[in-house]
Amino acid sequence: MNLHGARRRACIFAPILVGCAFLAQPADAQSLNTGTITDPSLGNMKAFTVDIPAGWKFQGTVVRGPECNPIYFAVFRAYSPDGLTEMRLLPAFNWSFHPAIKMNTIAGCLPIQQTLTAAQFLDHFIELIPGGVHVVGSMSIPPAYHERVEKVGASMNANKAGVHVTVDAAALRVETVNGSFVIEQRVRAWVECRTNNQAGKFSGGGCSAHVDVLRAPKGKLDALVALVDAHDLTKPTGDPQWQAAAFERQQRENANRMAALRETEGRQMGMLRSQYEQMQETMNRNHAAFMAQQESQFRSAMNNANNAMNARTTAASDWVDYALDQQTVTGSGGTAKVSSAYSQTWSNGQNQWFQTNDPNANPNGVLQGNWTQDTRVHGNGQAK
Repeated sequence: MNLHGARRRACIFAPILVGCAFLAQPADAQSLNTGTITDPSLGNMKAFTVDIPAGWKFQGTVVRGPECNPIYFAVFRAYSPDGLTEMRLLPAFNWSFHPAIKMNTIAGCLPIQQTLTAAQFLDHFIELIPGGVHVVGSMSIPPAYHERVEKVGASMNANKAGVHVTVDAAALRVETVNGSFVIEQRVRAWVECRTNNQAGKFSGGGCSAHVDVLRAPKGKLDALVALVDAHDLTKPTGDPQWQAAAFERQQRENANRMAALRETEGRQMGMLRSQYEQMQETMNRNHAAFMAQQESQFRSAMNNANNAMNARTTAASDWVDYALDQQTVTGSGGTAKVSSAYSQTWSNGQNQWFQTNDPNANPNGVLQGNWTQDTRVHGNGQAK
């Protein structure tokens, strides 16, 4: 729930739902504007453009994946003025597995040890949605989206001998609660998994899941889905100059990894060489598919550009907070997970929280109880 303009209101988040006094306005389904995504790591170079409904607000950036898939992706969120209708491209979820090698999960990667279909991944993903979620059922995949995903898989298989690539897509309709509003969501994912044909210590592979989310008040989701799918709005369009610069950067980074491998291959040659070869394969595969089709890999919901760029090095708890559009605060009400859409959070020690973006707002004297301002902490409750 957001506060905007002359219609700003504060809402209290508590176990018993408290309503706000206005309803979401419908999205403009007729005209579109363009949002621009820049890459902070390349001097804010223009990287992607995204079509969004006219009048919506837009945030976007480029993030680098963790070491199990260190590729650069576009992420963004676009939302209506009332904040209740939204489309979002989340950071990609990555994992790798090597059954013959016992190794720790790489920071920022999921602890999954096998391939998953898109439907199986969504079963894992919805368990992370805070506050409870009702799964209504599956949703259809638009033919254009399905064809685009299949082309990526075909290009990857054509460019990499000895590596088998599978891709598929799935979508779910779910319901969550925001204050007194029931919010419908389409959670859609396409998953690509790469497995090699080698036996022994070099066996294994890796997967990436690319998630986009549409949100709207109950009864309005289908109209939003129709608009988004008609124009393929969740697909960022890559800028050719950025693509060339990003490819050169990827080559430099891979060269640095190779130098590091040579320093340690006498001690861990088998495991580290396998990791490097997988990274090199991933870079070439993404570049071939991306340059041929001028599309980005799908990648999680961002709230703050700087946090997004640093997500790969933060603790796993901070990564979950970011991907689920939440923040962790501590105060008189203890440590709690609340919406990240607000900059100010207050609690009264009675299991109630007050959130607002107005730095001058103070619920004391307005709402019942003694309110103190909470402090943002890491997702695991540790101080920042």
